[in-house]
Amino acid sequence: MLKILSTFQNKLNFFSILLYKMSGVFDFLAKEVGSTVRGAESLISQQWSQRMVQVSVYAGVVFYVLSTYELIGFVEKQLVSIGLKVGKDGTRLVHAVIFAVFMYYGSRLILDPVVARLQGKQPADQ
Repeated sequence: MLKILSTFQNKLNFFSILLYKMSGVFDFLAKEVGSTVRGAESLISQQWSQRMVQVSVYAGVVFYVLSTYELIGFVEKQLVSIGLKVGKDGTRLVHAVIFAVFMYYGSRLILDPVVARLQGKQPADQ
């Protein structure tokens, strides 16, 4: 019985030492991961304040919405219904014009006021 208790105590000592050593590793990882996440948040915050990043993100969202197959098919059917048979390339050209209009007016009337509000500023006069 004494031998079993001695073996158990040795294993318990081993695990307590291992746990003590691993706690330092866990503390190090938590600090490193935490600083990396804070750094990424800071980078995103800094980058968002750049106009090019704001417009690029907005353009991606507008393109995603305007490039759905259903919308392209709908526009093509509408063009045919008013007597314009422009084909696939003509439909792409119409979508390019629509995209440009959405980018201009959307960035002036939607993006600028939203960014100004997020940054705590007054939106510029249009």
